[in-house]
Amino acid sequence: MTEPLHIAFVWHMHQPYYRFGRSGPFEMPWTRLHGLKDYLDMVQTLGDFPDLHQTFNLVPSLIEQLEAYAAGDFRDLYWEHTIKPAADLTLGDRVFLVDLMCERSDHPRARAHPRYLELALKKEALLPSGVEASARAFTEADLRDLQIWSTLAWFDPRELEAEPLADLLRRGRDFLEDDKTTLAHVQADLLARTIPAYREASRRGQVELSTSPFFHPILPLLLNTDSARLSAGDTILPYRRFAHPEDAAEHVRLAMLKHERVFGEPPAGMWCSEQAVGEDVLPLLFDAGVKWTISDETVLARSLAGSAQDVWRTVTPGRQRSDGRASGDVPAHDPSRGPAGGPASGPLTPETLYAPYLLEREGRSMAIVFRDHTLSDLIGFSYKSWDSKDAAADLLRRLRELRVELGSRGADAGSETPLVTIALDGENAWEYFPRDGRDFLQYLYQGLSSDSALRCVTVSEHLQSSPARRPLGWLHTGSWIGGDLTTWIGAPVHNLAWALLHQTRDLVAARRASPGRVQAEAIEEAWHHVLVCEGSDWYWWFGEHHHTQLDYLWDLNFRRHLQEAHRLLGEPVPSELFAPLLPEAGSAEILLPKSKISPVIDGKMDAAIDEWQDAGVLRPAAFSTMQRAEGPEVGEVRFGWDDENLYVLLRPGGLRLPSGLELEVHLLSAPSARADDDGAAVIVRAVLENQSGLEDEGLVRVSCMQHPALAAASRSSWRDVLEMAIPLRFPPLVSGGLRLRVGIGRGGVVQHLLPSRAPVALGTLRS
Repeated sequence: MTEPLHIAFVWHMHQPYYRFGRSGPFEMPWTRLHGLKDYLDMVQTLGDFPDLHQTFNLVPSLIEQLEAYAAGDFRDLYWEHTIKPAADLTLGDRVFLVDLMCERSDHPRARAHPRYLELALKKEALLPSGVEASARAFTEADLRDLQIWSTLAWFDPRELEAEPLADLLRRGRDFLEDDKTTLAHVQADLLARTIPAYREASRRGQVELSTSPFFHPILPLLLNTDSARLSAGDTILPYRRFAHPEDAAEHVRLAMLKHERVFGEPPAGMWCSEQAVGEDVLPLLFDAGVKWTISDETVLARSLAGSAQDVWRTVTPGRQRSDGRASGDVPAHDPSRGPAGGPASGPLTPETLYAPYLLEREGRSMAIVFRDHTLSDLIGFSYKSWDSKDAAADLLRRLRELRVELGSRGADAGSETPLVTIALDGENAWEYFPRDGRDFLQYLYQGLSSDSALRCVTVSEHLQSSPARRPLGWLHTGSWIGGDLTTWIGAPVHNLAWALLHQTRDLVAARRASPGRVQAEAIEEAWHHVLVCEGSDWYWWFGEHHHTQLDYLWDLNFRRHLQEAHRLLGEPVPSELFAPLLPEAGSAEILLPKSKISPVIDGKMDAAIDEWQDAGVLRPAAFSTMQRAEGPEVGEVRFGWDDENLYVLLRPGGLRLPSGLELEVHLLSAPSARADDDGAAVIVRAVLENQSGLEDEGLVRVSCMQHPALAAASRSSWRDVLEMAIPLRFPPLVSGGLRLRVGIGRGGVVQHLLPSRAPVALGTLRS
């Protein structure tokens, strides 16, 4: 082979949509933090090697978030905890900062900085005594240093080596409040330069910019959830099929418009979310004018095999091959071996893998390229534990050996030029690399620049010089994960989420078609919430194999988006949207009352200890939504009754209840086989408010709703605890049909239900 081997690096730049609505707060900080170390750095590092050309895939929902940060038009919950004066941090702020914003001691970001490591170790040493006790043990100086390090440690080495951050790095500890202003200025400047840097790199021709469907949905599943069985026939499907091609087309159309608006021209390529493609996806791409797309070699193998039953499984890093060697130690592709080391199941040879394919359907055509799974995963998962120079040398060796092998197989001048496609996440890969991957990329790019036998090209550059000629008559429906779609559908929580999405989606779509009295702006904002919930990331975290300490927040925010869609339309929120999708970690405790109670409603903790000792108890599960989302606000709810009233007590998890907390008492007036039936009714809503000049107690703003069981207005008091007496028309002991549930939240949004699954039946005393 006398021609250079073409290599297409395709970096996928994506973060989930963390913003609540078009202008709401950012619930998680990862777009901003990855913006400090990855997005700008990746294109700047490439800019130092002008002869290397690459493709960057920028997801529109990521672009939209970066634009908001660059404009300074944002609220970010984590950033607000960073810049707040350390002396003003409440106990809840301290818990949030220590629990959620301090890295683990084994993370490279903590281990790279002695003071940050010291704080991480302090947190871990105190954890056995509880998160609240741990937060209390941090001094004001500790908290201020943690505020700085939780952001400073994320900056790219290029920024840390330059002033003014270099000064913060040298000092390392005992930071000042003014240092937060320094952080803010550098952060704002860096984020503001990110999108213009990509625009400039594209203008000078060094990079090609492609796009993805707007909110990163799995297109085959939006088209028809039944398509999951095309690649995995035993997939358990949602009880109601989701099949909305119009939604999938809207994500594609909005992506093309967004890209053209930001970068001045429509993209030629589209990276379908999670590289999930299939025959049914192609008309969407044709209609949008897409010239090329990309997927994984597993999808190619199953497409060429021509049968969805002929399962091809690539060897993933760490898995042992039949020859006993780990996958990281074998050539990029072994054409003689198939699944589990057996005979090849399809004609997947270097010649078939390293070539673009032509998708011709009904007079329209486009190209598709397939990534080398092993080479991509070596960067994404394996090289992080290597010496950076050795890792770069290994990848260069593999590419040179591939060129020799392809030459020996007859790929020479006059024939089509092979294309090796290496495609992976462009930000997550570097999390555990030494120095955030900077040294690895420098060594790799130096080696590629100095070797005339290797040529880095964009996908479109290769297609211009060597157009796709090989027809691919059938495109398998699958993704870059196992060649199927089971990562996003099939598990019980997956299917529950799809069902809840479908219910809300149909309501909003009906209002779009027939608005009635609902304002158009409200309908479109509700539709925005639906599109966000069609994104793939929710279903990724709802799967059985992907878990973090923030699972509860993914659960909560998914339901909050759907709740808000109903509220915007003036529709009641279905009760099932208040119940967590994910099982609680630990068991929520439910104890029935021992006997009747008749407490004095004065809000005093001392009196409550005796007056409520025979009451029933509802306690949140360990690490439940309420406990983790806003700090340890809720300790327990107690309930009981006498012949005239239902009594409810809300006890704080800390020293006292915070202002702004809201409590709803739900009564279900008729038995039902379903815990989430529409018989649920809010009978009383209480909002805790401070009263100016009153130190020891606050006001309780109470709303009483019409309900057959409610006899009169309730009485409430809030001091150390919230106590309520709710007059009932008939005693719970003889009613036989009342069931109780308590909702707790803020800002009109119920964040937690007690009990979380089934309401507790009244009319029963514990023997």
